[in-house]
Parts: sequence; structure tokens; C-alpha cells
Amino acid sequence: MNRRIVGLLLALFALPVYSLASELIHFKDTTTSWANVMSLASKEKKMIFVDAYTDWCSWCKVMDKETFTDSAVAKFMNEKFIPVKYEMETGFGAAMSAKYRVNAFPTFLIFTPHGKLVNRILGYRKSKEFLEKLTIALDPAKHDHLTGISTALDPGFPEFYKQSFLKRETRQKPDSATVNAFLASAKDLSGEVAWSVMYRFSALLSKKYTDFIYQNYDRLKKMYGANDVESAINAFLTSDLAGAIKANDESALEKIMAASQKHFDEPVAEMRLNYRMRFYRGTNRWVSFANLIDSVKNSGDKLDENAMNSYSWAIYEKCDDKQVVARATKWMGEVVEKSPKYMLLDTYAALLFKNGELKKAKQYAELAISTGKKENEDVNETDSLLKKINASLEKKP
Repeated sequence: MNRRIVGLLLALFALPVYSLASELIHFKDTTTSWANVMSLASKEKKMIFVDAYTDWCSWCKVMDKETFTDSAVAKFMNEKFIPVKYEMETGFGAAMSAKYRVNAFPTFLIFTPHGKLVNRILGYRKSKEFLEKLTIALDPAKHDHLTGISTALDPGFPEFYKQSFLKRETRQKPDSATVNAFLASAKDLSGEVAWSVMYRFSALLSKKYTDFIYQNYDRLKKMYGANDVESAINAFLTSDLAGAIKANDESALEKIMAASQKHFDEPVAEMRLNYRMRFYRGTNRWVSFANLIDSVKNSGDKLDENAMNSYSWAIYEKCDDKQVVARATKWMGEVVEKSPKYMLLDTYAALLFKNGELKKAKQYAELAISTGKKENEDVNETDSLLKKINASLEKKP
């Protein structure tokens, strides 16, 4: 169930604007021209806030429903920004995605009144944290000064690059030969166009270009931002991790961990945890997987509900060790006690079922279904789970 793979890589999120959010925050809609937005921002001497969303992203929907309807958030945004929404896979939104390399949703872009990008906020944020991020975005001393980004919306991007930002049904992905041939013809690999291609298709690069990024790491960060460069490095290390998993080679994992320590500013601990968790999961070392989660929990560090959901769901799907399943069931019981959301309740019900707690599994599956309907979620999978639970209860003497 791909909807559960949330948590660490942050990714991935959006739906059309809720009317209540629109009433609270004076968003310009996706049809408003960029020139008009800048003109208004210049006139009112305000920064520009762009909500970069897609019509398939669920966490954008949560932002609309929860964070953007918070009166304190609305008041702050209306006073300090010209807020605008752009759907990022069509028209101007797609061009903006290509220009600013937006590939995770929701993403929030902060511009000067003259259209210079100075800050970006990634992923869903609750109201308090979101206000903190917005306050930082207003501080000129904390603005990004990305020297590699030109003023041109399209500085000469190749067609295969622009096509990759369109909606899924029309999107086209180039092969490795196309990407590397284009880079071979580039006069300046550190230029905006070449960098954008390397960033977008980092998994397709030959060693020549991965080496270029490693060797020019600090310079590229100053030109395009730490987030972009670290994202490319993450793609390289993810590829290395796949090889380590296939070979079941823990020494290769340790090399990846060392590289992550060297190249990631923050959050290093979360990234390193992610690599190790993926290695244990991929090599079916479920006891080590569970021990690592408990060690993080016991150290006082927080694993958010989405991470716990993702880890626990992996155990439900892949692990047959009864003790590990029981541990994951306990984790999710603690999670839903604090946050009884549909997705979390569904995972808890599934784990209860796998753990043999049939009556309790039925109770939570029914609660998940009723909660999911209230949240306008598709509950078909939980319906199927409930049928399995009921069938098992009927067989039980």
C-alpha cells in the first residue's frame, strides 16, 4: 500500500483548495499570472508565498484542511505575504516545477516581490511549526542566496527535462543514454541547465557525473542550495544501498553511513537511521529492525507517527517473527492512542489481526472504517481486512 510509505523521505502530497482555507487565506488561484502576482507584491511590499501542489497529493489536502484553516496562520500569511496556489503539473506550474526543481509535495516557495527565490519549506507542517518556518522565511539574514539560479523561467532546458514534470499520463522519462549524452554536450556542468538535468535524473548518471557532484559538493550547495545537492547525493547512496541489500553486505552499509555523515548537513541522524532501517528490512533482519526502533524510542528521540506507521506496516507485510509482530502491534497501539487517524488505525487493526488478537482487530478495523469515511478516505482495503477478521472469528472455536 503505497499510501503508507510516508515518513522519512517525505514525499509526496496535494488536492484542490478547500473553500474554508480559501476564505481564511487570500490565495490567488492557479490562473493568476506571475506578472500580476509580482506587481501586487511590489505594490504592497510583501513577499510572495507559493503553495506548490498537485491534484493527487494527500498531504496538501491535510495542509488545506488543518494548517491553512488555522486563524493564526491565516492572519500571519495575509499580513506578510501575497499567497498564491499553483498546480505544479500543468501550464505555468509545470514550468515553475522545472525551474525550481520541485519534485516533492507539498512544497512552499518564498520569493521576494521581484520574484527571486529566497526560501523553501518542504512537506506537511502543523500550524506552530509552519508559523516558525514562515517567520524564518521573512528574515533577510536567513534568506538563501542561490547564485546558480538565473532570472529566466526557462534558461534552455531540454525537452525531455520539461516533459518529466507533466502529469503522469503525459510524463515521459528519458533513458540513461539520453541524459548522459546531453550532459556530454554541456559547456558548463555547474550551469543551471546541466545541474537541473543532473538533479532530476541523478539515478541515471554515469560515474563521470556522480563524481563531478561529489567533487564540487560545496560549490554546488552555494549555487543551488543544500537541499538539492543532498537530494542528489541521497539518490547515489540509495543506489549503493540497493547493492548492499542485494549482497547482504553490512560492511557496504557502513561505508554508506560514513558517506551520509560527510555529505548531509541535517538531519544526519534521521537519514542515517533511514539507511540502516532499509538495510535491515531489505535483508529480513527483523529483530535488528525492531531493536533499532526501540533503541531510538528509548533514547528519547521522537519517531513521528508517519515513520512508525511505515515501519510497522513493513513488519505486517513482510515479517513472520511473532515476537517482532507483537512489538510492532504495541508501537501502533501507542500511536493510535495519541492520533486516531484512519491510516494509523488501519495499520493497527492489521497488526492486531496478524498478532492473533481477533476481537480487538475487529474493533479497530470497524473504527478505522468509520474514521476513514469521515476523512473521505478510500476504505476498501480495510473492508477486505474486516472480512478476513470475521472469517477467522467464525472459524475460531
